[in-house]
Amino acid sequence: MPVKPNAVNTDDAAIASPAEQALMVLDSRTDATLADYQALCKTLIDDAQRVKKRMERISRISDGHQGELRDNNKKLQEVNARLEKALAEVNTLSGFIPICSKCKRVRDDSGFWDDVEGYLGKQSDVVVSLGCCPACSAGLALPTEVNITAAGDDLSEQARLAAILATPEFQGHALTAHYVRLSGDYQKLSRRMHKISRISDGFQTQLKALTLALERASRTDTLTQLPNRRALIEKIENEIASHPDMAMTLVILDIDHFKTTNDRFGHDAGDSSLKALAELMQTRVLVPNLAGRWGGEEFLLILCDLDPSQALQFCEQLRVDIANLPIKHGQQNVKMTASFGVATHLRVLSFQDTLRDADRALYAAKAQGRNPVKRGWAAAAQQMAQHHRACIFAGEARQLMLNVLANAAQALGLSNLGGSQYGTRAILGQRALGHHHQRVHTPGSIAFRNF
Repeated sequence: MPVKPNAVNTDDAAIASPAEQALMVLDSRTDATLADYQALCKTLIDDAQRVKKRMERISRISDGHQGELRDNNKKLQEVNARLEKALAEVNTLSGFIPICSKCKRVRDDSGFWDDVEGYLGKQSDVVVSLGCCPACSAGLALPTEVNITAAGDDLSEQARLAAILATPEFQGHALTAHYVRLSGDYQKLSRRMHKISRISDGFQTQLKALTLALERASRTDTLTQLPNRRALIEKIENEIASHPDMAMTLVILDIDHFKTTNDRFGHDAGDSSLKALAELMQTRVLVPNLAGRWGGEEFLLILCDLDPSQALQFCEQLRVDIANLPIKHGQQNVKMTASFGVATHLRVLSFQDTLRDADRALYAAKAQGRNPVKRGWAAAAQQMAQHHRACIFAGEARQLMLNVLANAAQALGLSNLGGSQYGTRAILGQRALGHHHQRVHTPGSIAFRNF
């Protein structure tokens, strides 16, 4: 006698897995065959294999994280060991300080300052500079005039030698000839030292000039004579460090179709265009602002004394001036336009983020068709955030006003007006004639007070 299939319980099916629900459906069917159960078993096996693979992948990821954690702990232990070793090697300066009981100065009869200099040189980067103080210098018997000639001869030694040779006691003395020879050697060394000093002074002057030239060249673009990328980055970092609350604007401008200019008129024409643009920016961008060559045909402007709206107006005027800039190359007139990407630096961002913002604005200007001025998203986002806060403030005020009107309508017996807010407000307006209201502003809300 065939067994009657059990009915499927809807509550059990709701909490069962998909495979269990499929098994319940097969049990409830009267025409279920062995093939149906085999297919269901195959589905269960496939699900189990997928779960197994997922568990294996999770195990591998967990093993990797555990390995990284072990490596980090090992590195941390090594760093701690090095710090403990370094702290153990730090010595302190100990002993008595020899101070004179009369003048209250530190004596050096036991080599105390040598110990101090050795300790500071070993434990820090301090260099002890030895020299005479003004009080000690006043007591020294310094010569009042220089007795060395331009050729390096010591006139004092010559006078002393002449006086010795003119003294009868030293004439015919056994050491007189040796003294004359030593005096001549001294004069020769004096002249040689004087010559070496002149050569050294010349080399020192040349070295200072070359150092200044190298320092200037490392911060200056050779073609346009504008500050290069290194000088611009240093300027940005210094401005952010010294004036963190200042509204600084970064502008990246790129010459439009510069490659076409080079291909059509030659690279000399391109160089002339870059020089002309650099001369224009030197006359327009004044201290404390700075303009420099960022790379290729891109230039960077650092506007420190302009707010965002003034910076946009300045860039727009500069864009017009560039478009009207006369560039003469031989017998040909070269026209030039530039696209601008403007970004305002915010305190919550790094200057790299502001530069990326200006670069994105420049790409948007290029995509728009070139020769526009586009503002970055950071300043726009700040303006939108302020507008959003204002909208939230207005929405809260409107909702509060509606609540006040509803409460007033209920107090006046006007609550059953068919839900018409406009009718309620109209009747309230008629009944409120002669009453004065004082608007009280509080942060984030608006309230009304009768008086």
